[in-house]
Amino acid sequence: MEKELLEKALRGYYRTGCFHIHLVGSFDLDLAQMSQEDLGTFLHEYIHYLQNISTPYGIFEAATQNSRIVEAIIDLQPRTEIELPYEAPQSEMLKNRLDWLYAMNGEPISVKDNLVEVDKNEKISMGVQKLTLHEKVGHLTVLEFHDKQGIVHQRYIGAIDIKEAMAAAYQSLIDPHAKHPDIPYNLLRIFCNQVFPSVGNDLKKFICLCYTSLFSLEPAYHFMELCYQCEMKKDNSGVNFFNDYMQDHKVKVHGKSLAPWEHFNELLKQYGQSIQGLLRSETPYIDSVLNRVKMIDGNVPILNVLNTDEPFTVNNVKSLVQALGIPYMCAQEKGWFYPSLNGKGASDVIKLVGVTWLFQFLVETDPSKMCICPLVLMCGQNGTYCHDKPWLERNCSFELIGDEIGLKEKKIKIKW
Repeated sequence: MEKELLEKALRGYYRTGCFHIHLVGSFDLDLAQMSQEDLGTFLHEYIHYLQNISTPYGIFEAATQNSRIVEAIIDLQPRTEIELPYEAPQSEMLKNRLDWLYAMNGEPISVKDNLVEVDKNEKISMGVQKLTLHEKVGHLTVLEFHDKQGIVHQRYIGAIDIKEAMAAAYQSLIDPHAKHPDIPYNLLRIFCNQVFPSVGNDLKKFICLCYTSLFSLEPAYHFMELCYQCEMKKDNSGVNFFNDYMQDHKVKVHGKSLAPWEHFNELLKQYGQSIQGLLRSETPYIDSVLNRVKMIDGNVPILNVLNTDEPFTVNNVKSLVQALGIPYMCAQEKGWFYPSLNGKGASDVIKLVGVTWLFQFLVETDPSKMCICPLVLMCGQNGTYCHDKPWLERNCSFELIGDEIGLKEKKIKIKW
């Protein structure tokens, strides 16, 4: 069932903050050896990885997730009994951040959404609602559209829609045959084709504005503002528009006005510290990755590869990977990649992957996934306890991860 769900999705996934890409197909470190379909899937998930580590919104989301796990570990370590699914305690600051992310991410994606086909011949309308959340004012953006059965839908769009639309657009540059459900992958582009044609009809410009919007903690509202501005400056390329925004826009932080790139570099340092706090150890490989995405002298590889009149090719993907590296990779059919630094394996990345998946295991509410090892698709083993009490499986990755909180020594109860 898990494999079928992945194949119906995009044949892979990247979990925010996890530094880990999983593909259902195959992976080869020599990207030119990959099929067009597998390379397109890799690029899609790789863009999600870069959205995580190279934008303020991605960093805010991942750092909040780190805080959530840290608070859970502090609560779990002294316990002798754990009830699953585990309801992690949350500080007021963490609750506020999670509430903001829930609102700004947009509506969660349901299975029914994958079946909705947008009627492109019907007008899509947009509305904006002001939101006050924990004394902070924000904006929600809603799109109203018809499906091909004539049913009217309203969808609050947010970071989910922007990130998926951007990743799908990138994927189409290398694999124009890739298919995606309209929600959340195509709706935003369809809307832009109607209302902001200079953006909707220019795939590279659309990608650049999606990326620029993630430099705000209100990405959907910010995206629409950027589209309005871009429509008035139709001759400006997407990359040039991003560069101008980095210099001209200001972000107010603790009474100071910073350029977005300055603000991002500060957040990047804080994010690295949050990972060290989560892992309670030095993070040399992760530090080297974060240093690569630091904004210096206009170096933005994720957009630089678009700034050419040549068709997008595997060499563009290679350039991107050479500049920013690859996180931990595993493919269900064939291929994996274990990152290293100066000849040493990146144990900090593997530990981050493990801790993140341990937390997911503890809070899992889907009865069909509870008590199943979350790493079962990755390691390829089929042990005695993989699908029941994986924390008791001897000499496996999940056993070692569980030792972080003494899982074997605790009594585990299931709520249902």
